[in-house]
Amino acid sequence: MNKKIGIVGAGNMGLVIAWAMEQLEYNLIVIDQNPTAINNCKQQLNNVLEHTFKTLDNETENTNWDSVKDCDAVISSLPYHQNLLLARHCIEKNINYFDLGGNIDSSKAINRYALHNTQKCVMTDLGLAPGWVNIIAEYIYQEYVAYNQLIPNDISMMVGGLPQYPNNTLKYACTWSFDGLVNEYKDNCIVLKNGVTQIVKGMDGYQFPIHGHDTLGPLEAFYTSGGAAHTITTMEQRGVKNCSYKTMRYPGHHRIVNFLINESKLDNTSIINIFKKSCPPQDDLVIIKVATDDDSFSFDKVIKSDQNFSAMQKSTAFPIAAVAHTVLILDISQSVLKYDDIPYPQFNKTLNQLFEASTLFAKES
Repeated sequence: MNKKIGIVGAGNMGLVIAWAMEQLEYNLIVIDQNPTAINNCKQQLNNVLEHTFKTLDNETENTNWDSVKDCDAVISSLPYHQNLLLARHCIEKNINYFDLGGNIDSSKAINRYALHNTQKCVMTDLGLAPGWVNIIAEYIYQEYVAYNQLIPNDISMMVGGLPQYPNNTLKYACTWSFDGLVNEYKDNCIVLKNGVTQIVKGMDGYQFPIHGHDTLGPLEAFYTSGGAAHTITTMEQRGVKNCSYKTMRYPGHHRIVNFLINESKLDNTSIINIFKKSCPPQDDLVIIKVATDDDSFSFDKVIKSDQNFSAMQKSTAFPIAAVAHTVLILDISQSVLKYDDIPYPQFNKTLNQLFEASTLFAKES
């Protein structure tokens, strides 16, 4: 395949996105402000394809993005507040654009601009949650309707990023952004209850026990922000009565964090410092659970880290790579894509290909 993909941001997630796109046989141009990130990416890739690496010389806000002008698609793993400038450039130059998203206002601004300004595809919010879990929810919904010839009452989405071997009081290890974690706990969440969209507080909706997987044992779950994306609105329009996104944790985590945030009223910096000191990264796993009313249609999967990539890296980077690949090989041309626009069989085939490649990569390392 001779198509070229621009990867903007070569950090924790961008590096794995680049690796995934190389496995799918794309030529790459990888861009980052940090020379160390660029060098790490160079070392991780095989360089058997045509790859270009570029270190930015100035702040992202002033960047000339012409270096991606010949790309068939651009994937952004920049912080969400930097996505709009890159997205506008891609939209104006008719380049397919994908990002990890995670911020409602930023994604809305990108999608609004794309509606009338591009003939190519634009899709935001394509990590783990939002992203993979929402695509699964669409698939589960469609399968339920096709089999039962009626709309399900409930769609539940749950994701847990957990340590494989919890060894601290919070039974947690943060393998992504400490700031993002605290924001998800504290921000308001959108849920669908009894057919009506509602705003609820993060950490509300406590649920226990949730059946874990294999040796995980029972888990707890509660609302956190961001993971539902626009799935709530879509399900409401279809007539689904209840739909929500919850985060799963080992038992006891919610009680302590709720004390820190809502009872102690600690500021974000203090809470983040507690997490940094007590919950450093370690071998992790990701558990995903999506189900309809009676669990007759459901999805349940656990991904574990290896010596190359964390479970969170794989579960975030592989889905966005699979979506970009699906759009390109099927030549999808709708300007603003939603989760139900992604053909699940091809997406899932590509995703499985990447997980199989990562298993082989781990054995060879």
